[in-house]
Amino acid sequence: MAGVYFEEKGAELLKIIGLSKTEFAKRMGIKKQNVNALFRTKNIETIRRAAKVLGVRFELLIGFTEEPSIDDDYIPEDLDSDNIIKEEDVPRGDTVEDRRKRQKLIIAFYQHWKKDNPESKRYNINLKDDINIRYVSIEETAGQASLTYYSTIAVLQLDAILTNAVLKETVPANQKKNNQRKFESILKMEYECVAIGRIKMLVGVKRSDKSKVQYCITAIRSEK
Repeated sequence: MAGVYFEEKGAELLKIIGLSKTEFAKRMGIKKQNVNALFRTKNIETIRRAAKVLGVRFELLIGFTEEPSIDDDYIPEDLDSDNIIKEEDVPRGDTVEDRRKRQKLIIAFYQHWKKDNPESKRYNINLKDDINIRYVSIEETAGQASLTYYSTIAVLQLDAILTNAVLKETVPANQKKNNQRKFESILKMEYECVAIGRIKMLVGVKRSDKSKVQYCITAIRSEK
C-alpha cells in the first residue's frame, strides 16, 4: 500500500499532543526503544491501533493516493451537519476522547458550510482569487486542528479566514506527502482573530490548473 505512513506523522503527532514516547509505548504495549521502529511500520492494523491511541483518524497517518468526493457519508453517524457548531460544544481537554469529538465537530462544521456554500469556495481579497474547499481541506484540517482546542475554534472562523487571510510566504509543496503531491506550491497565510490571535491557513496551488485549495487551518498559539 503506497502512501504517507506513520513514519512521517508519528513523532510530530506525539509532540503536538504532548504524549511522551514512554507513555505512547506503554499504551501500545511495546518497549520505548521500539517506538521508532513502530513509526516505520507498514502493518495496517498496527497503524489503526496507533491512530486510536493518539485519537486521530487512521487516514491522517497513511494519507490518500486519490481524493474522494465530498459527500454526506463523511459525516459521523452521531452528528447532524444541519446543527450549527458552537464554541461551547468544543471540549477543552486533551484526552483521546476530547480529540475525537473535536475531529467530528470539525467534519460536521465543514459539511454544514458546504451545504450553505454549494460552490465550495470563497474569494480571498489578498490573493484576488478563489480558495476552494475540497476533501483534502476537511481531511487535513480535521486531523490537525482537532489536536487542540484553539485550533478547533479557529476553524469556526472559516469564512473570515478564507476571505481575509494574508499571504506571508510561498514554499514548494512537499512531494513526500501524499496530500500535497497534486500541488506545485503551498501558500502560508495568516489571519488575525481578536478572540483567538493569529490563525495559520495553508493553501495548495494545484499543478494542473493553478487553482487554490485550502489545505489546513490551525491556531498559531497552539503550535507553541
